[in-house]
Amino acid sequence: QEDAFHLVGVPMIHSALAGFNTSLVCYGQSGTGKTYTMWGPLAAMFDNRSDRADRGIVPRFFQNLFSQIQGNQESSPEKHTSYQCRCSFLEVFNEQINDLLDPSQRNLQIRETTGNGIHVENLTEEYVSTVEDVNQILMK
Repeated sequence: QEDAFHLVGVPMIHSALAGFNTSLVCYGQSGTGKTYTMWGPLAAMFDNRSDRADRGIVPRFFQNLFSQIQGNQESSPEKHTSYQCRCSFLEVFNEQINDLLDPSQRNLQIRETTGNGIHVENLTEEYVSTVEDVNQILMK
């Protein structure tokens, strides 16, 4: 879990803090460990202690992202840097994109526009500013 996070998650955090949209996609056959790699066991998902070796990439990502945001804001208050984090969860199943935060939104479409770039049309996005915010959305 830690190796996967350092290989994939850390560069994503740097990109996100530099102003780029980031997405993490995990795909493969059923039963190959995608969910475990992404989330780890249920107990580790909501245990924010950094010493949990079995925590997945996603909890590590959010823990580190918000920690770095807080550190950046505390170390350079004169910069007045503003961060805006939005969170969405989707699944691609049988070639259909489904919004996991709004089950009525099924078979969504990928679009590219000048203002939004590449995005999933009508995908629910929630603003988050802490790991706890993300966990609340996840519980939905």
